[in-house]
Amino acid sequence: MLQFARASAAASGHGLGSSYTSAPASAHTGLTLRPCGIPLTQPRAAGRLHPPATAGGVARGLACSSATSGPAAAVLSGGGPCLATAASAVTGAGGGLRQLLPLAAWARQAAPAPATGAPAAAGARSCRLQPGRRAQHQVLAAAGRYGSGSSSGRGSDNSSSGHGGISGSRSSSDGGGRAGRGWAGGGHWADGRTGGGGSMSAGDRSGGGGRARDPADDMTVCRTLEQLQGVIDQRLAVWCERQDVSTMSAAFNLCGKLESAHAGGPAATAAARAGIIAALAPALLPLVPRIRQPASCSLPLLALAKAGAASDGRVESQLASALLQRLVDPVLLETATPQNLANALYALGKLREDQQRRGSGWDPTSSPHLIALANAVASRWRGALGHGFKPQELSNTLWACAKLGYRDSYLLLPLAEATAALARDMNAQDVANNLWALEVLGCTGPAFRAVLETLYGAALRRLRTPTEAAVFIPQHLSNILLALEGLQLGGKQSELLAAAVAAEGVRRNFAGFNPQALSNSAWALAKMGYGAGATPKAMEQSPWYAAAVAAAQRPGVMASAKPQYWANLLYALALVRHQPPPALLDAGAAAAMQRGNVQECANTLWALAVLQLRHAGLEAAVCGRLGELLRQGPESLTAQELCNSLWALAVLAGGGGPASPAAAALAPALAREAARRRQGFQTEELRQLWQARQELGGEVAEALARSPDLLATMEAAVAAKRATESNTSRLQEQVAEALQRLLQKGRLPIVLMQTEVVVEGVLGRVDIVADWSDGRRVAIEVDGPDHFLTNRKDNPSAVDGSTALRNRQLRRTLGEGGLVCAPYWEWYSLRTPSAQEAYLLRRLQDLLSGASSGGAAAGEGIAAAPRRQQQRTTRPQPDTAGTTTSTSTTAVSSQERRILVVRRTARKQDLQHDATCDTPSASGAGPAEAVPEVATSGGLRPAAAGADVAPAPRQQQRQRQQ
Repeated sequence: MLQFARASAAASGHGLGSSYTSAPASAHTGLTLRPCGIPLTQPRAAGRLHPPATAGGVARGLACSSATSGPAAAVLSGGGPCLATAASAVTGAGGGLRQLLPLAAWARQAAPAPATGAPAAAGARSCRLQPGRRAQHQVLAAAGRYGSGSSSGRGSDNSSSGHGGISGSRSSSDGGGRAGRGWAGGGHWADGRTGGGGSMSAGDRSGGGGRARDPADDMTVCRTLEQLQGVIDQRLAVWCERQDVSTMSAAFNLCGKLESAHAGGPAATAAARAGIIAALAPALLPLVPRIRQPASCSLPLLALAKAGAASDGRVESQLASALLQRLVDPVLLETATPQNLANALYALGKLREDQQRRGSGWDPTSSPHLIALANAVASRWRGALGHGFKPQELSNTLWACAKLGYRDSYLLLPLAEATAALARDMNAQDVANNLWALEVLGCTGPAFRAVLETLYGAALRRLRTPTEAAVFIPQHLSNILLALEGLQLGGKQSELLAAAVAAEGVRRNFAGFNPQALSNSAWALAKMGYGAGATPKAMEQSPWYAAAVAAAQRPGVMASAKPQYWANLLYALALVRHQPPPALLDAGAAAAMQRGNVQECANTLWALAVLQLRHAGLEAAVCGRLGELLRQGPESLTAQELCNSLWALAVLAGGGGPASPAAAALAPALAREAARRRQGFQTEELRQLWQARQELGGEVAEALARSPDLLATMEAAVAAKRATESNTSRLQEQVAEALQRLLQKGRLPIVLMQTEVVVEGVLGRVDIVADWSDGRRVAIEVDGPDHFLTNRKDNPSAVDGSTALRNRQLRRTLGEGGLVCAPYWEWYSLRTPSAQEAYLLRRLQDLLSGASSGGAAAGEGIAAAPRRQQQRTTRPQPDTAGTTTSTSTTAVSSQERRILVVRRTARKQDLQHDATCDTPSASGAGPAEAVPEVATSGGLRPAAAGADVAPAPRQQQRQRQQ
């Protein structure tokens, strides 16, 4: 048996140290074991052996002779000019050769016969004695050549894909079954060193240490999980008897790599892995204290993470916990490679993700040993930047920290700095994962700004190169957008990166985008204001949403979408006021939302109302599900979700069709819940309740009236809005000036004109109210771009939900003929004052004659565009309804606002100009952010990263593609 121990932590390229400690004494008295483990009767003497010849060289020659079919004596006599001298010297040394002959016999028996004579001759020529490490390596390589017939191979843990972060989307560069064999795989150490350079205890060897491996233990032939299961069924008892943790570790590793041969795809693979894990876990658990190599901890952890088994069974959870505890042993941590540490952290992060998704199982963050592992990694980063970590290992470590919620700056800051230092060597997945992880971990402070800028630049450079841009998969692109939205770094580079990612999706026509990547991309871009508004830049960006909607409408794309993906997609479209065709919702939205949670249902209902998008099936499904959840747990609805839902029902009640029975039942239930709570509502939420009471009446009004305190706070919130709101824009002033000129010319029978008027039953102020000589009142609303759908240009009926609700309230108060809406594009087309006057005269005369105008019908169409809610900062102003003075000017601080009241005889007034267009007078508050799968420091996130959003770190690659 060969016995050796590594004396230095620094290993050679072959995995062998430059020196070794003496092995235990031989059973032969007086023998001394030399570095190669060969017993000698006496030290080498000058003249007895050829100078370059050593006992190790002789042993190497004997071992190499096993490559030939001839006996050892033939090799001794014909192995070269140095070999004969060495043979006679050792033979005369008194028994040295007798110690070597059993080794030669074993080597001859174990090695396969050559196919031709040429390899034999080559083997004989290669048996020249050589000093030093090469001779030692060849002896050990020959000794390790049991069963596989090869002394060279890839290491199982330091190789490119042997035990890297497991990823189903990446193939192993080690040939699948050849990866991760350990000793059981044919002559490789379990920690990835070839030829045997580490100190292996009996408890961490397979095959009984130096004994020849039983061919039945060879798992390299396994190509499917079923084949691996067969080997385990036959040999597990033997492994347990030998306490063979390395072979078990290799079996775990293959379990995480192989797939099932049975039909059923991922489901069949998951079932087969669960069966293998269920067999291996109880066998390895009692042997964990005998593990002597870090890889024998990280490999089973990776397999448990890939199989998700630690969330299914108690034994598996105990094994995961025990492996973590064993790995943080100081001796193992000292010898752990960067890949060992990165793989272990990744596995723990994946186990945490599974535990959160399923709501049960072992949570790694509950273990005190996790902190010890993180501190060990941090100490390495503090000691030297990088400390041997490759870009992928760095990315996996940062990814794991995000999954585990580890936000200690002691580790994160050096990790981030190393990320910036290695950014040029990172590939697409590294960059995307690092940005995603930094956002999840809340790394937004000044200390991280330079890091983020560097990563932005690295991603932008790759996206601008067609060959490198093609490497980004859809999930990478959506993750980058999520990171940009969450980090909120701002600046030109951030905008350029967002635009580059968006353009890449359109260039590909969103090929390969699944529902999650599609909805997350839309959510992030909409939150960043991409394509929102009426600016030229927004107009250039808005086609992105049309392309995304077209992609979502392709057969099968949204068929399997989760409720959250539907909610996020519709919410994003509502933010930018892009109304999709109702046919989009036919792709399974109603069926999906029947499984939705409170937030998903509330957000979907809000989006339908803002978009004025009617779909009977989806409305019924959302209202029915929300009512069910309300009955099960009223407290599950936040105040914002409750008020948003009630406001949406008020908008949809008159938006082109009757309310569904489910909506009719849901509205009173929500009102009763609001009255029960009585307090805790924000100002905007109280205004939503007020609008719902005005619009729905009946049971809703009765339910809200049961709480006088709530009614009082609702009225106070509305009064405050009326007193403080001012939407006067330049567009509105121009309309008022043209109307004044008509009055001065006596062209209209108007006796009084007022701006910024409070009208009973309407939440906000009305732009202009004209009192006619016959006693009628007419409201004139000047609607800017934010009132309309962005993808239905020049359509007066294409208004958003809040504008539609305002219009209905005005018609209810002033009569069907009491409202004229002037769309911004019609007014902007009027180039001269006379054209403006003619336009107003025609619109008002049509109203007087009873003819319907396109503008008067605004808000009754089926589609209404969502607007982005804007802050209003002007000071309180008095109610001007009924004022008889010609003009009234109220000074507020340093800002002056004019409230115009005009009689026919009043002289023309000079109005102040405002560069902005007005915003809708009433709007529902924005919905709560979509339910997260991973919380971030900045609050709730949409479909959060994880196996669903952030791809599992890929497997290691031996050579980085440049």
